Amino acid sequence: MAGPVAFIGGRRLSPGAAAHVQALAAQLAGRGFTLVTGCCTGADQAVIAAVLAGRVPPEALHVLAAFGPGGQGACPVSAVAQVAAFAAQGGAVSWWAGGGPGVPLRSRLAARAGQVINSAASVVAMHPGRGSWRACRLAAARGLPVVVFSASPVSLGAGHWQAVSAGSLWSSAQRWMPHQAAFPL
Repeated sequence: MAGPVAFIGGRRLSPGAAAHVQALAAQLAGRGFTLVTGCCTGADQAVIAAVLAGRVPPEALHVLAAFGPGGQGACPVSAVAQVAAFAAQGGAVSWWAGGGPGVPLRSRLAARAGQVINSAASVVAMHPGRGSWRACRLAAARGLPVVVFSASPVSLGAGHWQAVSAGSLWSSAQRWMPHQAAFPL
């Protein structure tokens, strides 16, 4: 298997955007990629929903949850029911990713996002919000390929965005192209 591909993004997606995430996850898993995502509503939840709907095999996904089993430490944007259903199907869940119950939620979520990026070989972001853009910058700083679906992508450092031409599911995507410094001779 290739990968893993991290799926990140906004916590509020339209039904169409959520269906798009599910289709992307199914396509990548069908090509042998493993997937990793977080535990929030929106993009994370859409990837988990692809497994729950039978479009992605459970063994192809690893979920990093910033809360504990049963939802302890969760917040209003936590996809507790979906993560629990995924775990009940035998899916791999790392509970308390980002720190235990004594770590403040905001710190736990930020650390969990870092763990998602650190466990990935590439990143797909669907309509990223502020935290997802931070994760994209972290991924770019690590030299990972970053692809976003966003009407107004932000800079990730020295580089530029370039349209992806890899089929209909990817037609509105843009890939971060870092500028490389010349090698001093």
